[in-house]
Amino acid sequence: MAVRVVERRLGPVPWLVVRGPAIDAFTSLGGRLRTEIAEIVDGLPDLAALRRHVAREPGRSRFAAVRRATQSRFPQPWAELAALAAGAGVPLDDLALLNFRGDLGVIEPGGTGEDTGCSDLAWRRQRSFIAHNEDESDFFAGRCVLLTLALDDQQPVATFAKPGFMPSNTFTVTGPGLVWGIDHLQAGSPGPGAGRHFVARGLQLMARTVDQAIGYLGQQPSAGGFAYTIGDRAGRIVAVESSAGQLAWREVGADGPIGWHTNHGRYIADAAARPDGTSLRRGRVLAALPIPAGEPDPGWFVRVLASAPPDGVRAEPTGAGRTTTLCTFVADLTGDEATIVSQHAEPVTVPLSSLIRS
Repeated sequence: MAVRVVERRLGPVPWLVVRGPAIDAFTSLGGRLRTEIAEIVDGLPDLAALRRHVAREPGRSRFAAVRRATQSRFPQPWAELAALAAGAGVPLDDLALLNFRGDLGVIEPGGTGEDTGCSDLAWRRQRSFIAHNEDESDFFAGRCVLLTLALDDQQPVATFAKPGFMPSNTFTVTGPGLVWGIDHLQAGSPGPGAGRHFVARGLQLMARTVDQAIGYLGQQPSAGGFAYTIGDRAGRIVAVESSAGQLAWREVGADGPIGWHTNHGRYIADAAARPDGTSLRRGRVLAALPIPAGEPDPGWFVRVLASAPPDGVRAEPTGAGRTTTLCTFVADLTGDEATIVSQHAEPVTVPLSSLIRS
């Protein structure tokens, strides 16, 4: 079967629906995003800092170790990254560096900016919602796409994709009905696991239930850390922290209807907030939210996530940092509805299931 790429839009966000054999599809995707990937490889300040980091110890040894673990444990996602690089005409090592940036320990001050985004907000009572802010360097503004992968022999997934990265490190909607958002956790001491983006891609490929997702993350430790807010169409939601071999999780709704996460460990050790970041401040805003008397609507989540401080947690570039909220995503698990806000554009609403059935 030949690869087929259908291009659509959700408001200002390009939406690519890709069908066909996985490796051929990633090669085609690299070709379609060749310009954006080249711009990121040539101009993203993070990559220069990462190259300096792995040119000396301990970065050199950490890069070699996480690459070996990733190639050994996740051959399919690694082959997908190689195909993406080939299609874009860029060195695989450059894309590997980008994808391992959270698995290599603390980079030089100001080196990657991963001390800031993202934020997740969940609700479970009569209705269930998961909402996510995708925060990243403003270098990525206008270069990202909504991506649906309906590939041969794989369950379909939809995600917000940053060119050059595995399409697994933002938010995900799967064919079996799982939805999750991902927040960066800085592991103080990286573990011996595979790269976290590849662990997350593996989760897209195999998990069909919340319990399977928790079990998988326990069996597949990542070198760096992610916090996952995972829900299903029945309304169950869990918050899972996986970092450097540690795993802890909590049910959302057990101690009140609101669940939240930013970029520091709430349940595990050695994933503290960076003192120069905004994770604790954003966490305080989310923790202090008044609990609605009734069930919230998607607009309530948009107001919290897409509003600037002190009322909300939207990230905006400043002189000290260039992190911005690229996209806000709200999944109404009960009502089968997805709301997407691209920066300051008007919200766009579509059936949640349409993201993986188009």
